[in-house]
Amino acid sequence: MLDEIINNPELDKYLTTFDIGQTVFLEGDDSQDLYILVYGDLDVIKGTQKIAMISERGALFGEMSPLLGAKRTATVKAKSDVKTIRVPEDEITEFLHEFPTVAREIATILAKRLDETSQIVYGLKEFTDHLPDAVIMADREGKILNWNSSAEKLYGREANQMRHKPAEDIYEDPGAYRAFIEEVQEKYAVREKVLKIKHPEKGICHISTSTTVLYDGHHNFQGVLSLGRDVTESQKLHRRYERFRKWLVPALIVIALLTAGVFYGYASFIKSYETMDVKKQGLRDGLAKDYLVLKSLLSDHLAACDMLKTTKAMKDFFDIQEKDKLPYTGLVLLGDDKKVFNAYSIKEGVDVSKMIGSSYAGIGFKGSDESLHRVLSLYRTDKDHPMGYRSIEIAFEMSKDNEFSGWIAFQMDMDLLTRKYNTDEHDFLKFKFKK
Repeated sequence: MLDEIINNPELDKYLTTFDIGQTVFLEGDDSQDLYILVYGDLDVIKGTQKIAMISERGALFGEMSPLLGAKRTATVKAKSDVKTIRVPEDEITEFLHEFPTVAREIATILAKRLDETSQIVYGLKEFTDHLPDAVIMADREGKILNWNSSAEKLYGREANQMRHKPAEDIYEDPGAYRAFIEEVQEKYAVREKVLKIKHPEKGICHISTSTTVLYDGHHNFQGVLSLGRDVTESQKLHRRYERFRKWLVPALIVIALLTAGVFYGYASFIKSYETMDVKKQGLRDGLAKDYLVLKSLLSDHLAACDMLKTTKAMKDFFDIQEKDKLPYTGLVLLGDDKKVFNAYSIKEGVDVSKMIGSSYAGIGFKGSDESLHRVLSLYRTDKDHPMGYRSIEIAFEMSKDNEFSGWIAFQMDMDLLTRKYNTDEHDFLKFKFKK
């Protein structure tokens, strides 16, 4: 509380009022004024999601931007009529000298945040130490920040020994690792890339690495998070198998296929294959039809950022369908920045409100630029899968007056698709939807 500041008549020149609904400052702004709340309620919004509320008389807010010389990390809006003390950027130093109580309050706030962050980092370290995979977190300079106990075993080095050291030092070919990180930044994430490391005792080992990009609140690259596991033995077996397969296996396959074709009904095989293709073609055509229907229902509302109307349109779409026969369980609307604008699900126990505002930027949008669609693989949790399950979504481009406005993603029912169509992610990548 800063009552002595709020009640000081000498600060009347700093008093600023905001009407209900008025924006104090926007996320990404360059403004660096300092605020103290006199009365009223304020909402703090990150992206499209409310993350906090400020209502305590004397509360400081907006202090991080002037302290760090950074852009605003969130939007603040008046939830009611609000009065504040607004200290302009060029007067903050003089203000803090005159009112050291404010400086002490800022120091207290920063100390609390540092304590919270320390607890989070400690909790992350405790969590990763229980994982079977090696976990490495590196900053944007490529220097190691976190290295769990599994990483110590896998790479043969202690965490204290590697902290703040370049991650590329553990790899046999640092250039290959740097090229890999460039690929990760381009694709946001890369799974199952095998790289060679120099183990102090075992020599050269093969490590399967899955890596994703870490961003700050402004979507600036801040580093990478990697999971690694030893695949040295499987790589040796694979090389032996490849040598064996190169000469013997092709001949055996040809002989087996010819024999099966002659003696066990080649015609029957062809018929079943054609039936399978017809089913997949029907699935593709159904996706195309439903995409065109949803595009006509949603394009205007997505371009206008109208959440209520997009929700109604998605609900109407599912209401007229035979839900037990649909190959998808929900829809996700993404803006042109790949953040979730809205979502709808017919699956029980799914709270789509938790998805709104989240980002798909770290998910690979796989597919051809010649097609309207992309294939996404991601992990989600629900009441039946609290530890998460792998899901597939098919995203189609959305536009208004030939201007790209975002994506609509179909959340596919993979159990039904496997059972009814014998379809997987690779089949979706082969589909073509002409622009």
